[in-house]
Amino acid sequence: MNATGGFGGRRGIHGRFFRFILAAFAVLILGPFLVSGLGSWLGARFTGIFFREEVSSREEELRNSLVMLMVENSILREEKMKADRYRMLLGISRVEDRKAVPARVLYRSEGMVTGTMVLDRGREHGIVENSVCISAEGLVGVVSRAWESTSEILPITNPSVNVSCVTWPSNAYGILQSSSNGSLEMVHVDLAQEVAVGDMVFTSRFGGVFPDGLLVGTVTGVMPGEPGLAMRLSVEPAADFRSTGEVLILLPRDGSGNRVP
Repeated sequence: MNATGGFGGRRGIHGRFFRFILAAFAVLILGPFLVSGLGSWLGARFTGIFFREEVSSREEELRNSLVMLMVENSILREEKMKADRYRMLLGISRVEDRKAVPARVLYRSEGMVTGTMVLDRGREHGIVENSVCISAEGLVGVVSRAWESTSEILPITNPSVNVSCVTWPSNAYGILQSSSNGSLEMVHVDLAQEVAVGDMVFTSRFGGVFPDGLLVGTVTGVMPGEPGLAMRLSVEPAADFRSTGEVLILLPRDGSGNRVP
């Protein structure tokens, strides 16, 4: 019995060992395929949850609504920026009872000295010759020609434009004009006035065309003019004529001092 039992025990041990070896080989050979298959199945499940191609009509409706809201929000943001800019334009003018027409620059002709700007507003919007053009930064120029739906602006860098100006806080009066290279100078300035670099330059009430109090620029240099008579001031314009895109047109008054309708 002991011999038989011993033999049976050894055969049982050998059988279990053999099955263990087979199982080990099966894991080594089939394991990577099983793991890969499980990973692919789980990945497909998660992809189906988060990135499935088929969506319900309700989800599609929500997506379209979200896109429309984003577009409307962008449009409203742009309109708010325009409104803020126009409020700034109106705020820099200290002119009372002046009708103002907002406009956009359509294009510019070549040249900073003799160049012009064409706006998208004309006679049908109330624009007439000698209307004053300003930007958020300051004085731009004057309307030289007005057509039915467009108008042409001569910038203050054009030699044909002269502007009566006053400095602040030195309170020196003179005439702003453009030199041959397009730089601005204020001439016929009284020698008795103590003008300093950094003084601000505004339109004065003596010009006739340009209303009083519009920002023109800043004094960047003080130079002698005609010997013993006057001095000249170099002026950096406040407006950037190359990048100005939106402006306001201040309509002139008629001979009785009333606004042009």
